[in-house]
Amino acid sequence: MPTEPAADLSSSEYKLIRANPAQQAKRWRLHHQVWGEGYDLTLYLRRESALCESEYCRSSLGFWILQGAHGEPLASCESYGSQAWVVDADGKLTREPMHTLASVVVDPALRNRGYAGKLMELVQEELRASGASLTTLFSDVGPQLYRRSGHMLHPARESVRRVSAGQAWPAGAKEIGLGDVADLLVPEADRQGAWLGASSVPAFAEIATVDRVTWFHMRSQYRAWARGQTPHPVVGASCAAGGFCLWTSDSADPTLHILLWRPHSGDGARRLTQAALAHAAELKLQQVVWWDADRDTGLDPYHRPALQPEGAEARDRQEGLPMVAWLDKARPMPLVWMGIERQGWR
Repeated sequence: MPTEPAADLSSSEYKLIRANPAQQAKRWRLHHQVWGEGYDLTLYLRRESALCESEYCRSSLGFWILQGAHGEPLASCESYGSQAWVVDADGKLTREPMHTLASVVVDPALRNRGYAGKLMELVQEELRASGASLTTLFSDVGPQLYRRSGHMLHPARESVRRVSAGQAWPAGAKEIGLGDVADLLVPEADRQGAWLGASSVPAFAEIATVDRVTWFHMRSQYRAWARGQTPHPVVGASCAAGGFCLWTSDSADPTLHILLWRPHSGDGARRLTQAALAHAAELKLQQVVWWDADRDTGLDPYHRPALQPEGAEARDRQEGLPMVAWLDKARPMPLVWMGIERQGWR
């Protein structure tokens, strides 16, 4: 069989466009083939349409397509805008726009020709021109492709606790619904900013918002329907001993993923762990996963090594490898990354 000639990626014939609704719908069918585990196609398309209509996506989603010379789609990806506290090497604290890149996909017949790399290059140029400071992503295919676009691997660990049947909701812990989230996240953003303002090394912290948490919850609702379950309204727990945690069950694996882990004491960490396990048991999930719950940055105001989940097994993260790139390549890479712990796109 003849070998397909290599694409001339320097050609000006390649064009980056924002997808219209019809183009998005066509790409969602390809997404379903790659990331739609557990969904039938109809429910998956309903989910993607509903997510696009959410407050978060209406203000923050960019759906990008790389077109060839004749307007044919070669590759696509999504970008999700948010805000981050950023500290440069000189200790200056600023609040800056960032984007998370996701759902990078090339049609199967067109793979291994460099189209994904070209797409990343053009999307980053577009985001840089819009004023964004950095892009992040979570790679399940290894770091090599994304290193070529300037992304550096940010080592992470995860803590895992297996779920047992009959886990009871602990005394002193309270369920959190979406209506409670704003009262938690506003002081959380101020606390992050105050902490980073005292940092002496390059660092950044993504700022969690109600719209973002609502987006995760919507994904969890559709995942519950895909499993034949009734969606649960609880999105986290708070603790009388101080602190809170937020979670999502949006992934294909039977896992409760912690989004934010903010206990204020050892007793709070114990009760919040028990609450997460009880909620996971109610949803018939098998494990609860925290990202970087035990990592000692030396700068962490949340004292995660001391307040890590009780009884959890810590291990190096093997999937969803976190990566970050400054769009201004002269800036020093951050040594500390904090923010929303769960980034999953399936």
